[in-house]
Amino acid sequence: MNVGVINESFKIENRAGLTPSGVSFLVEKGHTVYVQAGAGIKSGYTNEDYASQGAKIVFTEEEVFGRSDIVLNISPLNQQEIKLVKKDQVLFGFHHLAVARKNLVEELLGKNVIMIGYEIVEEEHEVLPFFEGLGEVAGQMCLVIAGHYLQTNQGGRGMILGGVVSVPPAAAVIIGSGVLARSATRAMLGAGAHTIVLGHNMDRLRRIEEMTNGRVQTLIGSKYNLARMTRIADVLIGAVLRPGERAPIMITREMVKTMRKGSVVIDLAIDQGGCIETSRPTTLEQPTFVDEGIIHYCVPNFTSSVSRTSSKVLSNTVVRYLHQIGEVGIEKALAAHAELARGVYAYKGSIVKKNIAERFGLPAKELFA
Repeated sequence: MNVGVINESFKIENRAGLTPSGVSFLVEKGHTVYVQAGAGIKSGYTNEDYASQGAKIVFTEEEVFGRSDIVLNISPLNQQEIKLVKKDQVLFGFHHLAVARKNLVEELLGKNVIMIGYEIVEEEHEVLPFFEGLGEVAGQMCLVIAGHYLQTNQGGRGMILGGVVSVPPAAAVIIGSGVLARSATRAMLGAGAHTIVLGHNMDRLRRIEEMTNGRVQTLIGSKYNLARMTRIADVLIGAVLRPGERAPIMITREMVKTMRKGSVVIDLAIDQGGCIETSRPTTLEQPTFVDEGIIHYCVPNFTSSVSRTSSKVLSNTVVRYLHQIGEVGIEKALAAHAELARGVYAYKGSIVKKNIAERFGLPAKELFA
């Protein structure tokens, strides 16, 4: 099996599809890994680091796509990259088709590709392995981001998260109860913030209460409760995750208007369109904007700012699935491993996710029909 890793730095993406350790694992199993020169530079890995573990360094994206059976991508492929995709190629990475452009999806379908999305690979008990790892990173980063933008010189309310003697802590309101919400909850609670979590899944809310020994306040995410808690939030974190679907709008503009000026919004669902009405995608270079007097941080690939840690998380996760594919081939691997099959967006010219097909007005086809 030939695996390709492209250099995505021109897309403001700092993470690498594989680390040298991941390359070493695959090469030891008898596979060939093509790494585009510079793919790991922003994660602290040189071409020599990859070559020393058996990778073949190539110098253009054309070579990576041209030589590889499977191409790994972190950011969704752009129009230029899609033109390089070969017929029947396997594309494994973040695709976010729920917010993709129809013409690009149709171009890929015309090439009979197999598209597997990191964001929808799902193991038993609703475990999302790629999000579990990156969610831990994202949660810890929420702490850094919120603490930074609450500072007076950043336009914030001039608060610290944890409070001090005679001064109450900041209120951190987290919307959602899944993996991203759990990670953000641990971080905020650990910093001493008064942490409130709103969601619709009672079992998940119960799990959060048990995880925190009842130190968080949990509420059903009704419109009434969302409006009430938004009003008191110093930090509002949107952590609603629906794998393979556009995030629903949970916090309206009218709710945001009731927040105190200088409060901070962090929309972790922005990769999938955002769950806060005032959100819009930003970049690591210009990560924030102010709307209704509220600081918004809405960077889709924000774990890219800790690229080395994030690259290790992604690489350590994906090599297991690449090994499964390499052992028996893609068709048998999908048939044998349900979690991998659940990660398939498109299979040989057809969309296999009904909600995605409906979004684009295209027919859906069962994976094993």
